[in-house]
Amino acid sequence: MPWTLAARWIFPVSGPPISDGILTIVGERIVSVEPAGRRTADIDLGDVAILPGFVNAHTHLDLSGLRGQCLPCADFTGWLRQVIAHRRSTTPGQIESAVRVGLAESLRHGTTLLGDIAAGGASWPILVKAPLRSVVFYEMLGLTKERAEQSWEATRIWLKTHLPTNCCRPGLSPHAPYSVRAELFARAARLGRDWQCPMAVHLAESREEWELLHHHCGPFVAFLKNLGVWDEDGLASSENSIMSLCGQHIPTLFVHCNYVTPSVDVPQHSTIVYCPRTHSAFGHAPHPFRHFLQRGVRVALGTDSLASNPDLSMLAEVRHLHRQCPDVPGAVLLRMATLSGAEALGWAEETGSLETGKSADLVVVPLAPGISCDPYQRLFDSDLPVQRVLCRGHWLMPFAVESQSP
Repeated sequence: MPWTLAARWIFPVSGPPISDGILTIVGERIVSVEPAGRRTADIDLGDVAILPGFVNAHTHLDLSGLRGQCLPCADFTGWLRQVIAHRRSTTPGQIESAVRVGLAESLRHGTTLLGDIAAGGASWPILVKAPLRSVVFYEMLGLTKERAEQSWEATRIWLKTHLPTNCCRPGLSPHAPYSVRAELFARAARLGRDWQCPMAVHLAESREEWELLHHHCGPFVAFLKNLGVWDEDGLASSENSIMSLCGQHIPTLFVHCNYVTPSVDVPQHSTIVYCPRTHSAFGHAPHPFRHFLQRGVRVALGTDSLASNPDLSMLAEVRHLHRQCPDVPGAVLLRMATLSGAEALGWAEETGSLETGKSADLVVVPLAPGISCDPYQRLFDSDLPVQRVLCRGHWLMPFAVESQSP
């Protein structure tokens, strides 16, 4: 049976906001999004916004046990040492628990699609059974020849044993320029092309990384030598070369890009993923996302992990960005947190916007008090959290709500 929701504003994202809109659902699908007056709503949610479910294009659920334990600071390699020490000291059971904590928090904050970078693909067994959609990016590490070869073999085995499902797909993540051999980037891209899966790469995250790539010096040299994985000959020549190695074969998410030249040649079908609150926490220079948007390069948002962020709320990310960059139109910001992420992760035909035929993935957010004629202003000026979450036609939060049928 069809059932309908009404709200003060509906934000389809694929089109302009609808005042006093009505959204109709049958099963797991949206069958119409229209203005008031054409039908009677079964549930009138009142002075709220209905948005597509949020898309977190970059996170690490397995680091959810690090909330508040290694705060971002100017010493980026020092922060990395703490993250590595944590990973080396956690048991498989603790990792599973951390993934479940991160998943539950993501759902509570209205994420209905996420891209998770997972060491050893650890989040797959949990996400493949989760109600939301996801891409699990298998993390690849190896700057030395030996470690690169070991990572290559392990990745091939993982791909063969983790086939895509209706809600969970595999991806590859050659980690970063300081941890992955240049030739491993190229091999990973070809493997992703053969298996038709996306790729995610941390790129230009810190000034120290730029110094390493361009001058082969700086804090990363001592950091890698201390770990026993230093190999100067394995380094890629530049950020441009990594983009060329990765993005020519398959859709690639280039994560962070805090210190790339805005004029860099971003391969077609690739995406810049910006994590606003993590970026601010580390005190980085202003992010060049505006330049990428002006050039027509897709930009999506992510939270990164609880090792660098107080929570996994995409709504908090987009509100933070609105406060930092009030000149950026609200429609652009909301798209970065929804449809752009769905496009980047390869799920845009299913989710990311409120359109006829798409999955019934949505969140309900109370609006800021007032009579502002700008609905985006009322959405972003509010400090109220996500009130309800619907994923694939089923309420995830709160668990006890009005009947879904008339």
